[in-house]
Amino acid sequence: MKFRFQYIYALFILSFGILTALSVLFYKRLMDAAQVSNEVEHNYETMFLLSEVDSYLKDAINSEQGFMLTRDSSYLSPALDQITRIPGIIERLRKSPLTSNDQRVNLIRLQTLVADRLRLLKTNISKAALKIDEDNLPHRLLEAKVVMTDYRQLYDKLQETEERTKTARDSLKESGQRNTPNFLYATFVFAAACLIISFFFIIRELRKRLEFQLQLQQQVGSLNRANAELEQLTNIASHHLQEPLRKIQTFSNQVTTRYKQLPEEVNMLLGKMDTAARHMHGLTRDMVKYSSLINTQETLMQVDLNYVLLKVAENMDEKLTLKQGKLIITNTLPVIKGIPSQLAILFEQLIDNSIKFSRKEVAPVITITHEAITGNKISNKILSVFGGTMYYKISIADNGMGFDNKYVDKMFYLFQKLEAQPGFYQSKGIGLPMVQRIMINHGGNVVAMGTAGEGAVFQLYFPVPD
Repeated sequence: MKFRFQYIYALFILSFGILTALSVLFYKRLMDAAQVSNEVEHNYETMFLLSEVDSYLKDAINSEQGFMLTRDSSYLSPALDQITRIPGIIERLRKSPLTSNDQRVNLIRLQTLVADRLRLLKTNISKAALKIDEDNLPHRLLEAKVVMTDYRQLYDKLQETEERTKTARDSLKESGQRNTPNFLYATFVFAAACLIISFFFIIRELRKRLEFQLQLQQQVGSLNRANAELEQLTNIASHHLQEPLRKIQTFSNQVTTRYKQLPEEVNMLLGKMDTAARHMHGLTRDMVKYSSLINTQETLMQVDLNYVLLKVAENMDEKLTLKQGKLIITNTLPVIKGIPSQLAILFEQLIDNSIKFSRKEVAPVITITHEAITGNKISNKILSVFGGTMYYKISIADNGMGFDNKYVDKMFYLFQKLEAQPGFYQSKGIGLPMVQRIMINHGGNVVAMGTAGEGAVFQLYFPVPD
């Protein structure tokens, strides 16, 4: 299922990437088309404004010539009023951001030529009005002709450049207008295809999900039935199996009490039978306790581990005294979210193990320490430990028999004892599985490390409450 989801994710990301690229490309083409349209409009506007400049200049020159011939001032209006617009028109074209650098240079030259011609025009009109300097009139007219010749060449060049540019841009505009609908259609078809394919895969995945959910519901039903059966077995173990064990112990004790002169071998066999019955009684009691840990319905609450450990130490005081042992707590333990009764079992089992597996003639010393640590600093990557999550690390170390670390995994299995290790015959093989179960119930876990003949350390990792 994970592979199928990765396939769908890859298809979705690929489709999204292609659609994004097509959208960007489509947007760019629209912007390019808009730019070309603006440039074409600018060409038309430039050509129109240049023709206006030329028209105003021609009207002004005609007015100049009419006035010089007739001295009639009516020729001067409105032509002379219109020439005041020419500098503004040229300046507007020159400052337009769409005007090319070459055209801007030509417009500056055109502006200079127009200014020269208008200066000569005003000079001729004023001198003609005053009837002075008529001898230099031919020279001024010749100068005006030269200016107009340069103006005409430059004007034609400007118009031709705009016409040529407009033709090229018209071609681009028409090409864009032809291709844009096709591109839009192709984009739509691709998007629709991606949508249909994604929809198909999603529907197929949903169907598989529904089938998986149905199977899961059936498995949950089977699991609930199995749990109910397990609970029945637990009740049987806690009640029905206890009674025969008690009777075996009672009858064994009665035989030993009534018949004092029994052979030594019979007494030994009765003693072994009594010991086995007591061991079986303890096993069934621990099985019931372990089963209650699996099916617990208790709610987590704020628990002060110092208080829990104090109560456990009081209960274990007699065993510690018999062994002349010490329980050392180096620093204050934290407050966590937990189940007080289970945490009491947890510490009781670990301390009892340290006492039970202490070395002969060496008084047990059990040291409990605490520190806060992040998950990514934990060298042993264990169940429920995550990178940046904060944990309370509580270490319980002893100076007992220890164990070989190759048996670590085996220690946490039910009824698995380290027969290969001397001294471990006393274990029932259920204490450490209970410890691990309690830690799992609290969202953490336990790690064990040992050195044969020197001692063991059990590290508990509790998640720090939010």
